[in-house]
Amino acid sequence: METIKPKKYTKQAMNIWLVILISIIITFIFAGINSSWEAFVLNVIYGTIIGVSIALGSGWISKKMFSRDENLSKPTKTYISTLILVMVYILIDVTIINMVWFSITHDIGLFEIFQHNSYMYIIVLEFVIGIIIYLIILSKSFITKLDESYKLAQESKAELDKFRYATLKNQINPHFLFNTLNVLSGLIYKDVDKADDFIGKLANIYRYVLDVQDNEVVSVDQEIAFAKDYLFLQQIRFGNSLTYEISAESENQIIPLALQLLIENALKHNSISDESPLSISIKKEGEFIVVENSINLKNEEYFSHELGLNNIKGRYQFLSDKNIIINSDNEKFTVSLPILNFKK
Repeated sequence: METIKPKKYTKQAMNIWLVILISIIITFIFAGINSSWEAFVLNVIYGTIIGVSIALGSGWISKKMFSRDENLSKPTKTYISTLILVMVYILIDVTIINMVWFSITHDIGLFEIFQHNSYMYIIVLEFVIGIIIYLIILSKSFITKLDESYKLAQESKAELDKFRYATLKNQINPHFLFNTLNVLSGLIYKDVDKADDFIGKLANIYRYVLDVQDNEVVSVDQEIAFAKDYLFLQQIRFGNSLTYEISAESENQIIPLALQLLIENALKHNSISDESPLSISIKKEGEFIVVENSINLKNEEYFSHELGLNNIKGRYQFLSDKNIIINSDNEKFTVSLPILNFKK
């Protein structure tokens, strides 16, 4: 952060000094170069006051307008709104300053200035010049802001693609395929009907992976159907040592393959046996899909879901301001996934 702030403040200071310098030059153009030191000093002070007030006020308005994310989503509207606000500000600013200045330096009443064409001419000209200067600065800042937003969007897209790739790679993990085929090999000789059902579920899983690999969101019902097929295969593999319960449905959305990552983490980090069974539940609680599993850590290892959870967190951060909720105690590990409500 320390390497960025000086650049930012230097840029702002340069803009302010630029406006002040132009204001002082314009003041001398209007007033002429007087040999009197008193007149010279007054012209410098007058130009400085005009320049500083325009620079600081218009800069503050621009900063407030462009600091709001909702405004950046409508750049044209924001640009026009900012310009109108600054125009109003500059008009009021130069009017008040000139009223007070000429009242002090020329002994003219605060409102008498409006009766003199020469003073009104000065106000109008300063207003026009102030707008022109501001337009130059605003346009440059606006283009810079849009460029930053574009770069951020590209970086976010690249990050999302990385998460998608990691998710897809997890689905075609050789270990998963090896274990699945190994279970199927033993199942064919024991129960042909179950083996046929097993193949159907396996086909559903990979079909779903191919269908949603480019999707940012899927319906909760689709993801739940996929989780049921996935857990069906795992239960055949682990037998009664693995139990699960699913009671969730919604017409809204969730990020794809998130449930599989959470289930895979539970299987990976916990021992599963008759002595230490693993239970998994998936349910809807309010605006969340809650995935909960019992904890039977393998060899008391450090309980970490970092890779899978970071994947899910990253994809949610890209899509909304809703965050996943993680809770853990000695008995259960729980992850609550926000339900998203995007229009179809």
